[in-house]
Amino acid sequence: MRYLIVLLVLLVTLPAQAVSLRDTRLEETLRNVAAQSSKDTPRKLNEFIVDEGFSAEGKELINHLSVDGQYAVRMQSDPLVVRSQLQSSVCADQRFRRLLDMGATLTYHFVLTDTHQPILTQSFVADHCLSM
Repeated sequence: MRYLIVLLVLLVTLPAQAVSLRDTRLEETLRNVAAQSSKDTPRKLNEFIVDEGFSAEGKELINHLSVDGQYAVRMQSDPLVVRSQLQSSVCADQRFRRLLDMGATLTYHFVLTDTHQPILTQSFVADHCLSM
């Protein structure tokens, strides 16, 4: 009878430990990706957007971007177009797809240049790429 109890306890705790280990590995991977992707930042992506670098918070990888005032107005006037463009970019990038498939969330956080005033934040998970 004792062996049955021990076996039941093991069957219940092992999956929980596996999930915890997977989450820990994902978080470590995201911290490494954030550190690597943040090298040489800030860097200008185009005339409107500056990549300020990445950070990792738990299972979320956050790309911090700053935009000038005119572009911020354009982004806020049509956030669905911005989301669609970002989603296409994320889902087409195999590196991002692998992270999403591992359970990560990829977030783009846009702020107004020199003020850090939030403009727009968009987050993506693996399910957002299923329809593409």
